[in-house]
Amino acid sequence: MKEIKIQGARVHNLKNLDISIPKNKLVVATGVSGSGKSSLVFDIIFEEGRKQYLQSLGIFAGIDNENKFDSIQGLGPAIAVKQNIIRQSNPRSTVGSKTSIINMLALLYAGEGQIICSTCGTPLDDNLICANCGNVEERLEPSYFSYNSSSGMCMKCSGRGSYFKINIEKLIPDNDTTLKQVFNMVKVTPGYMKLLQKKFKEYFSMPFSQLPEDVKNEVVYGCYENGKRSYSLIRIFQRRYQKGEDLNGIYTMTTCSDCHGSRVGEEARRVLLSGKHIGELGKMTISEIHKFLEGLLKQAILTQFGENLLKDILVKTKHLIKSRLGHLSLYREMSTLSGGEIQRLFLNAHLDSKMDSLIYVLDEPTAGLHESEKSDILKSINKLKELGNTVIVVEHDKNTIKMAEHIIDIGPKAGIRGGQVIYQGDLEGLLQCKETITGQYLSGKLTMPSRTTHQSIIYDEERPRIVIRNANTNNLKDVTVSFPLRAMVGIAGKSGSGKSSLIADTLLPLIKSYFNNQLDNDRTDIEENEIDNEDESVVEETVADRLEGMEYISGYAEISQAPIGRNMNSNPVSYIGIWDKIRILFAHQLEAIEQKFTAGHFSFNSKGACSKCGGSGYEKIWLASNLSIDKTCSECHGKRFNDEALSIKYKNKNIHDILEMSVSEAVGFFEDNISIVSTLKVLEQIGMGYIKLGQPTPTLSGGESQRIKLAKEIGKRRKGNILYVLDEPTTGLSLHDTAKLIKLLDELIAKGNSVIVVEHDTEVLKTCDWIIELGPEGGEKGGYIIAEGSPGTLKKNSKSITGRYL
Repeated sequence: MKEIKIQGARVHNLKNLDISIPKNKLVVATGVSGSGKSSLVFDIIFEEGRKQYLQSLGIFAGIDNENKFDSIQGLGPAIAVKQNIIRQSNPRSTVGSKTSIINMLALLYAGEGQIICSTCGTPLDDNLICANCGNVEERLEPSYFSYNSSSGMCMKCSGRGSYFKINIEKLIPDNDTTLKQVFNMVKVTPGYMKLLQKKFKEYFSMPFSQLPEDVKNEVVYGCYENGKRSYSLIRIFQRRYQKGEDLNGIYTMTTCSDCHGSRVGEEARRVLLSGKHIGELGKMTISEIHKFLEGLLKQAILTQFGENLLKDILVKTKHLIKSRLGHLSLYREMSTLSGGEIQRLFLNAHLDSKMDSLIYVLDEPTAGLHESEKSDILKSINKLKELGNTVIVVEHDKNTIKMAEHIIDIGPKAGIRGGQVIYQGDLEGLLQCKETITGQYLSGKLTMPSRTTHQSIIYDEERPRIVIRNANTNNLKDVTVSFPLRAMVGIAGKSGSGKSSLIADTLLPLIKSYFNNQLDNDRTDIEENEIDNEDESVVEETVADRLEGMEYISGYAEISQAPIGRNMNSNPVSYIGIWDKIRILFAHQLEAIEQKFTAGHFSFNSKGACSKCGGSGYEKIWLASNLSIDKTCSECHGKRFNDEALSIKYKNKNIHDILEMSVSEAVGFFEDNISIVSTLKVLEQIGMGYIKLGQPTPTLSGGESQRIKLAKEIGKRRKGNILYVLDEPTTGLSLHDTAKLIKLLDELIAKGNSVIVVEHDTEVLKTCDWIIELGPEGGEKGGYIIAEGSPGTLKKNSKSITGRYL
C-alpha cells in the first residue's frame, strides 16, 4: 500500500479520527502543544507498527489493540526516536558506548597501540621487548581498554572516572553533634529512626566525633547484611541526589585520584597512540578526536586492519560533527544530553545502517539547535526518506514544517478541545487555512505578543547587574560578562558554544555558593525559602575570579530540563505538592470516614493499590532481557486502584477520575479550593492545561518537566526580586504556546524579578531586553562573547550569528 490508513483512532484525546498518511514521504505532524500529535504518531503508528512486526514473528499473538482504534492498514516496522523514550539514566551509558566508537578505539589500541614498559617506562619496540631493561610485555585484549569491563576499568572508581564523597565536616557542625542529631539533619523518617536506635543502641546518643571508627564507617558507608547494603548516609544521599535535591555541598562528585577521570586501569593507560592513551581520547570532544585521528592516519604506520578501522571511526566522527554533535566528548554520559542531542545521536546510527522500508517517527529533532545548525539535521532526515523509508516528524519548527512534503495539523486546541485533523496537505494550503493556528502563525496573521515591560537597557548604566569576572569553566575563554537585572536576558549561541558552561556550570554554582554561605553565616535578611532547592547538578569545577552584584537579588530559581521524577509512580500532581491535599479530601468524605480510610487508602503506592498489578496499572510481558511490552492489568483495567478506593466519590468523581483529569479540567473542578487550584492555574496559563494530573513523570519531555517546575516556582510565596534561570523553555512548545510563555515571563519581570533564559528560539530572543551571544563555534572554537546588546543591536552586528535570524 502507498498509504497508512487509520480508522477510528481514539487513544487519549483523539476523537475517532480517520486519516490516510502517504508513505515514502517526509510527513510533519504539527499543532498546538497537547493537541494529540504524539497520541497519533507515537501511541498508535509507532506502537502498532512495532506490535504488528513482532506478531509477524510469532510474538504477542492474540494481543488486541486495546480499543485504541478500529483498523490500521499499510503499516510496516516502526522505529521511534522520541526524547523521553530514549532518555538514559545509566551513568555507564556514554556517547562513546552508544555510538560504538569507544569499542572501535579499544580494538585499535589493542592491535596498534605502543606499549610503555611497566618496569622502567620506556616505549617498547615491535617485538614488545624493552630496549632499556629487557622486560617483555604482551599485547592486551580489547576488554582492557573498556571502562565497562572488570579487566579494563579503574578499580578505585569502578570505571566512573569520579565518585561521590560525603563532606562530613560540612554535615556535622561541631564535635558535640550526636548520632541521633545527624540522622535528624538528613531527615530520616520516624520508622527508620526507631530501627536505627535499636541497631546502634548506646551509640545513638553519643557525639559522632567520639564513635569508634568501625561504627562511623557503618553509619556513613553501611555494611552488607543478608546480601544487601544496610541503611547508611551514602545511601540516603544517593537517593536524594537521584531525585534532584539540592545537597548543599555535602554530597559531591570528586574526580578519581588514580585515573584522573580517564576511567580505565593502569594497563590501558600504558598503551599509547601518538602519545595519548584511550582514556585521554575519551575525555576529548568528537571534533578534537576527529582531528587527532586524521593526523594519526597520515603519520602512523598501521596494519591494513588498523588503517581500515581508523577510517571507519573517522566516518562516524564526521557524521556526528555534521549533525552538530562535535562538542560532545565520548565519555559524556547519555543522561546529561538534551532530548535533541540524543535524537541526533540515534538518527546517526540509523543513517549508518542504511535500512529501508521502515517507518521512522521523530520527536522534535531540531530541539536544542541554533537556527544556523538546523539545515544539516534536516538534510539527514531527508536522507532517511531517500533511502526508501517513511519519516513522520512531530515538530513545531518553522523550517521543518516548510520542508515537509505532507503536513498534518491536529487541533484546534489542546486536551479535550483537540484531537481532530484540522488540515492535511502541502504548505501553501496550510498558510491559507483559517482554521489552523499553526498556519496563521506561519502566514503572519497571528504574531508573538509585544512585551509590556520591555526595557531599554543599552544606555541604562544605573541598572543593577550581576557580573562574572574572568570565567574559564570548560571552554570559556577568560569571559567577563554582566547580566542586567529586572529584565529578560537571553543567552544565545551555537551548540557547544559555551552557553551551559557560562550559566549552568559557572553562574548558578557561584550563586548557590553565595546563598549557602549566607545561610551558614546566619544572615537574617536571607530567607531560606527564597532559595530554590529543586536541582543540584554535578558539574566541572567552576573557574572564575569572582561574582559581583548578588546584593541586588533576594533569591534564585533554577529551572532546568532535568526530569522531575524517574519513577513511573511519580506524576505532576505529586510534584507540585497538591496530591496529598487531594487524598485528604477523599479521606474526609463521609463514606471514607465510616470505613476508617486514611489518605493512604487513596494512594496507588500504598493501601489503595490494585493487588494484582501493585498499582502500576499494567502487566509487563518480557520478550528478552531488554525488550518488553506493557499489557493493561486485567483486574483494575489500568486504573491502578483497588475497588475499595474507587468506591469513594468526591463531587461524583473517584480518585482515578481525578488523575485522569487534565489540568484545565481540574482548575474548574477544584475552583472552590484555593490551595489546590492556585498552582494548577499557573500550569494552565503557561500552556500546560492539556497534561493529565496523573501522567507518569518519565513520559514528560524535558520541556514539559521544565514548565511544571516553573509553575511550581511561580506558585511559591515569594517576596519578589528573584532571579529565574531557564534552559530552553520553548522545547516542545508550539508558536501559540510560546506566546503564552512570553506573557508569563513578562509578568515575572513586571513584578520586579529578573529572567535569564538560555534559548535558540528567535521568537523568544526577539522579545528579550538584552542578548548575550557566545561562539563563534562549538567546543574549543567557542567560549567567547561574540556579541551582546538589544535584539536591534545584534541585528546590526556583523559578528553576531544569531542577529541574522532575528
